[in-house]
Amino acid sequence: MAIHNGERLSAAGPINPDHGFPMWFEDGEGTRLDLALRPDPLTPAVGELPSPGAPLQFPDNFPDEAFYFAAEAELPIGGTDAVGRARVIMALEAAFGGAGSPSPGANVVFARLRVRIDDAVPGAAYVVKHPYGETDPLEADDRGRVAYTEDLGVAEGNPTAVLGSGRIAPFLKWAAGAPDGYLGDGATEREIVGSPFGYNAVRISGPRIAEGGGLPDPEAPGDPDRIWTNLFTVQGRLATRFGAAVAKASYAVKGGQVHLRVQATSVPDQSLELVAPGVRIELRGEGANYAGIAAPPGAGEAELVNVTDQPPSRWPVVFTDEVVVQSALHNLDDATLTVSAGSSDPAAALTIPALGLSVTEVPQIFAGVAAAPAVLEVKSDKGGVGSQRVELAGTPASNLGVVALAVLTSGAVVGEEVVLDGSGSRAATAFAWAQTAGQGVALTAADAATARFTPQLPGEYAFRLTVQGEGGPDIAELAVTVAPEPGPDTLQLTRAEFRTGRRQFRVEGTVTPIPNQVTILFGGAELGSAQADADGAWSVRRVMSDAEMGPAPGDEVEIRSRRAARNQQVLIRN
Repeated sequence: MAIHNGERLSAAGPINPDHGFPMWFEDGEGTRLDLALRPDPLTPAVGELPSPGAPLQFPDNFPDEAFYFAAEAELPIGGTDAVGRARVIMALEAAFGGAGSPSPGANVVFARLRVRIDDAVPGAAYVVKHPYGETDPLEADDRGRVAYTEDLGVAEGNPTAVLGSGRIAPFLKWAAGAPDGYLGDGATEREIVGSPFGYNAVRISGPRIAEGGGLPDPEAPGDPDRIWTNLFTVQGRLATRFGAAVAKASYAVKGGQVHLRVQATSVPDQSLELVAPGVRIELRGEGANYAGIAAPPGAGEAELVNVTDQPPSRWPVVFTDEVVVQSALHNLDDATLTVSAGSSDPAAALTIPALGLSVTEVPQIFAGVAAAPAVLEVKSDKGGVGSQRVELAGTPASNLGVVALAVLTSGAVVGEEVVLDGSGSRAATAFAWAQTAGQGVALTAADAATARFTPQLPGEYAFRLTVQGEGGPDIAELAVTVAPEPGPDTLQLTRAEFRTGRRQFRVEGTVTPIPNQVTILFGGAELGSAQADADGAWSVRRVMSDAEMGPAPGDEVEIRSRRAARNQQVLIRN
């Protein structure tokens, strides 16, 4: 069974307005890495630019993939006449959804675990233990290839979703000798540290895998089915520019003067400034939080500037009025909604979009409101939005009485069990089923919510469900049409073979009617089963272990569907 990493990245930097990706990601150890968007001798893994010599520009001259972090281990493997190769890749990657080309709003960031194995034993299973956990058995295809990829956190237009689901954390780094400002040089294999499990290596287990000359596993040095390495290439550049994110930006009109109020976040110890026409102020900071108020002499565009960054990073700021909803009370007895709400701009017009109402006074009583949202949202024409949980008032409602409901859970066919279901009845304390028409049947569990019977003749049947409860009893009638027993299935075989070299079993064919399921047995033991598709086609494939008894030339396997069975001689292919 797979072992998954429970560690997660701890934070993402502000979204860069130039391209839509976070400026950095931080792991639980406090390591922050930026996004390598251009080839750097120490961060070589990056997609090509359409115009390599031109300035970086989104989206026209921008890579289709780039990395905050990447680590890779490569191992020679055996098991066949050829020496194969295995690669294990762990990365925090930035790319694009949709067609995969750079485009606004399609940004994605995901945590990737990828395993590629070539020239392994066809049909064999391989388990990969790595710094972030361990995979389930990965089966090689008929050409001896394993291609496994797990991308977590992919959410188009939400590049920070990876924080909740990505398992590539914390960041791995060279154990010693990393260049200043980097986790590694992106090309040279070195020993690493950082595994949350303390396992800073890769081990692959599978049949005869050590025959390719790979290093033996130190935990089992004589095992021919295990290889190991503790050498990785690592790419990751420490962030030096941290930007800032606007958490809230509002304005208030006081005595005819507009006050701009901004709250922002960044890493600690940054110098943030709010710049607007005719005014420039420094925000006060405490930890990651920053705040300030400015009174510009006129209107115009504003921006938040991190002057600690070199060059300074700039972020546009859009101010709206601030809408505050002090209270919202919904009285169920007289169907009234009382709302107290206001704006920081006396000229703002307020509405309740969910109910199509306008707020023109404080407080305001709205009549004829049968039900209100649990959270009431009030919007302003100046862009502000406020909300408040709605408090309920009134007297308790009367209890609902018992209601009987009877349904048939599936079709009815002669010789097959029919289920009469009354579990959907409301407030029922007792059940009683009775047959009212049709050939007499024996009801099982007639005093339970669900009753059963097996019809022997086709035709029309009727049943009555009586339920007890408050305000009861209540009755539901149920008509059942029983269809004649269908004829035997038509079961056709198109392929039956067993490849001895790979111990690969394969049987295919068609069956009608559908839906239907086909099961393959040999010597009384089930070898596999498959559900027929919409065209009635089915295929059962399986790679058998050395310990399992397989068919021999001339043997027959038994093939069963719901209403048919036949034997088929197995063709043996080497």
